[in-house]
Amino acid sequence: MHTGSGLILGIESSCDETAAAVVRGGTQVLANVVASQIALHANYGGVVPELASREHLRNIVPVVRAAMAQAQLSFPDLDAIAVTEGPGLAGALLVGITYAKALALGLDKPLIAVNHLEGHIHAVLMEAHQKELAMQMPLLALVVSGGHTHLYLAEEEDGTWRYRNVGRTVDDAAGEAFDKVAKLLGLGYPGGPWMDALAKHGNPKAVEFRFQEIKRRDKSESQRTQSPGANTEQGDAARSFDFSFSGIKTAVLRYVQTHAMQERVEARRAALTAALRVNPALKVAEAMQLLPSVFDQQTLDLIASFQYSVVGNLMRQTFAAAEAFGARGIVVSGGVAANSELRLRLTGEANRCGLPVAFPTLAMSTDNAAMIAAAAWPKYRAGNLAGDSLVATPQLRLG
Repeated sequence: MHTGSGLILGIESSCDETAAAVVRGGTQVLANVVASQIALHANYGGVVPELASREHLRNIVPVVRAAMAQAQLSFPDLDAIAVTEGPGLAGALLVGITYAKALALGLDKPLIAVNHLEGHIHAVLMEAHQKELAMQMPLLALVVSGGHTHLYLAEEEDGTWRYRNVGRTVDDAAGEAFDKVAKLLGLGYPGGPWMDALAKHGNPKAVEFRFQEIKRRDKSESQRTQSPGANTEQGDAARSFDFSFSGIKTAVLRYVQTHAMQERVEARRAALTAALRVNPALKVAEAMQLLPSVFDQQTLDLIASFQYSVVGNLMRQTFAAAEAFGARGIVVSGGVAANSELRLRLTGEANRCGLPVAFPTLAMSTDNAAMIAAAAWPKYRAGNLAGDSLVATPQLRLG
């Protein structure tokens, strides 16, 4: 078991955020710096992998230097370097891993590989520890973002965390569905915050969207996603806890087409593009005041109904899984965890069920390196270190 002051430098570059953080003992954040690429990728309506890799190359050194300066530390003070191994974009991951390996080698410090999804879970656990919130095992973790929608049964034993994937999206992730529908409706990028803010002005019951039940994955696949020591009897729960969001995305498209909304969509897209060119930091409330005619009530009702349905599906699957697997608490993480309706409705249902639920702060919902350093701490203590053979693993699984 490793000791020391517990100072870990975390590096995260899985998608379009170049991030570095210093965390002590897995709980105390001394520095957390993020260089965002949103403005760059907004021009394309989504993340362009080649551009993301290039920006990581530009940002990685100044971001790490800024984190060390913010923590008021020098490199020799560190106990270890942690970096995201995957999942993510291959080129983006490679930038962070190459830099972390070089830094660890030059400083003769241990290198720790972290799964990005585990990092999101530990972002919540870290803040729960800071607030002295007791989270009893096992926990059900909903990781919901632009690239992932997963349910994990998580449990700590003797300082080691084990995860079992009990639900996942079979197509689009929830955050991806938000972004794609926002783009379809001519809204800004990223679409999630726009949809969340605009939904408050619409009728969530105006348009009915339905989710079909997904057939349970076969036993062989279920076994492949189990972590060592998982209870296989629990895995034979009678229903699937998987997600699918491609259908509701298609339903929104058909609604737009059958209700002759395309002309309004194009007018909205043109008006918002022009407004955002003048003010890239334009807020939704400002946009509604500046361009009231482009936010018609039918569109607002459609947005509210879409969000209501997606949140409802996330809730149903999460609480069904929590009951099936005997979870004693729920943690929600990832970019979509910032959605205000998800927080409100899931908290209300958790209170009704008598289950504690924890969300990350808004800053910890999106990709950051503090979560990577926090997830690395148990690995560091257990001596679970990465070697020179560490490579980027874009399709890395958890559990």
